[in-house]
Amino acid sequence: MEKVIAVIVTYNRIKLLKECLNAVLSQTYKVHKIVLIDNASTDGTVDLFIKGGEYDKDVIDYRKMETNLGGAGGFYEGIKICRDMECDYVWIMDDDTIPYTDCLEELMSARSKIEGKIGYLASSIIGPDGEPMNVPAIDMRPAKNGYPHWYKYLSDGIVQISRATFVSILVSYDAIKKCGLPCKDYFIWGDDSEYTMRISKYYAPAYFVGASVALHKRFNAKKLDIMMENDTKRLEMFRKYYRNTTINEGLFVSQKQRKKLVIHNFKVALQKLLKGDFIRAKVIFLGTLDSVTQRKKFEEYIEKQLRFLYKGIIIKHNKTEPTYTKTSLFLCEKRRFFMGRTEKGGKVF
Repeated sequence: MEKVIAVIVTYNRIKLLKECLNAVLSQTYKVHKIVLIDNASTDGTVDLFIKGGEYDKDVIDYRKMETNLGGAGGFYEGIKICRDMECDYVWIMDDDTIPYTDCLEELMSARSKIEGKIGYLASSIIGPDGEPMNVPAIDMRPAKNGYPHWYKYLSDGIVQISRATFVSILVSYDAIKKCGLPCKDYFIWGDDSEYTMRISKYYAPAYFVGASVALHKRFNAKKLDIMMENDTKRLEMFRKYYRNTTINEGLFVSQKQRKKLVIHNFKVALQKLLKGDFIRAKVIFLGTLDSVTQRKKFEEYIEKQLRFLYKGIIIKHNKTEPTYTKTSLFLCEKRRFFMGRTEKGGKVF
């Protein structure tokens, strides 16, 4: 039986957390361990895990952070802990994810039907009223004959995808070892898209499993859209949404498309300003500006995370003295490497 460790991130949602934990503990395919990251909750969450508490169980590894690291920081910490453990897969979710009792079993069953290695498997997510949520993106990249091959396992209810969210996804342990950790500085929104696209693009195919179902009890079941958001506090958070999604466009589509998106976002911000919608104008403008000024930092972080996937490839070698060359992942993608190392070994950038 392959070993699965679950990672759950929580913040001040004790009622939902209990539902999530009960659902994970009731799975027909048992998890080996639950790594629970508490983003400094103040609602009594910690009391559940103290000695004699309701969830004082050996299977639960409870970690309380000193500050709220955001969803991105929480998943970074949780996956980092799992990386240092021995397992086969890491099952990732937020505290408002309530997986059906056979959710994990269906993921593992689907894995047995797929040939070769995988990056991750994503569950089918429904909202409180049965509506589809967190719908992954179908992988339209062509096979050798030029046609997309996303439907290869369609008869088994399995579809190849390129992107998913951290709402019940089963990630290969080897993918984590080779592709590194999520980008914690994203803080919220877009970190799961970046991480799943990184894995499916640079490591191995990923798949959506229709028979694996989880309920997402997000208080707002609608797609993230600043135009439909009326909560002032959440509106301010969209600054990170615009920064992260714009950076992702450059990382996984093209820098040309990223530049087009930057121009588009600035135009939208100007339109909102002229209409007197100052809050949305400010958030969109600043978030997009952040994507321009901070892009290099995030690109360098991802290059560093992927170093284990491409280490050992020689770019340049001088017989008398080793020469190390750093080649940008995003400029030399077709060559399928970005890190240089001499055949004599030494520092990996």
